[in-house]
Amino acid sequence: MVKNIIYVLILAVIGIPSWQIGTVMLEKKKVTYLIQEQANTIKKYDNPDLVKRYLKENLELMGLPTEFSFESLERRKVKIGYTYYGDATIFGYTYYEVEEDIEAITEDGQFDR
Repeated sequence: MVKNIIYVLILAVIGIPSWQIGTVMLEKKKVTYLIQEQANTIKKYDNPDLVKRYLKENLELMGLPTEFSFESLERRKVKIGYTYYGDATIFGYTYYEVEEDIEAITEDGQFDR
């Protein structure tokens, strides 16, 4: 009985926070990849409005805010900026919080004609 209580306490104190922090870190990496991917697709679609719409739809699907900056650098080169915010809370206490500006510029080599 005492052994089970100790297991539950260890899970509550170590397991759940680790899981939440890992989830936030993975989500940030996923958003970074998504923004870079959308910046590269300008070469494929050559339509900034279409790229903006796809990015907004993908952010909505992830349940994240859809505010981002979009700047055309050249005809087929863009810069997308996004502020990612994620936090981990337990019982109303925030013990891990990250706010990071993510910026992606169209890379050379992808979808080049």
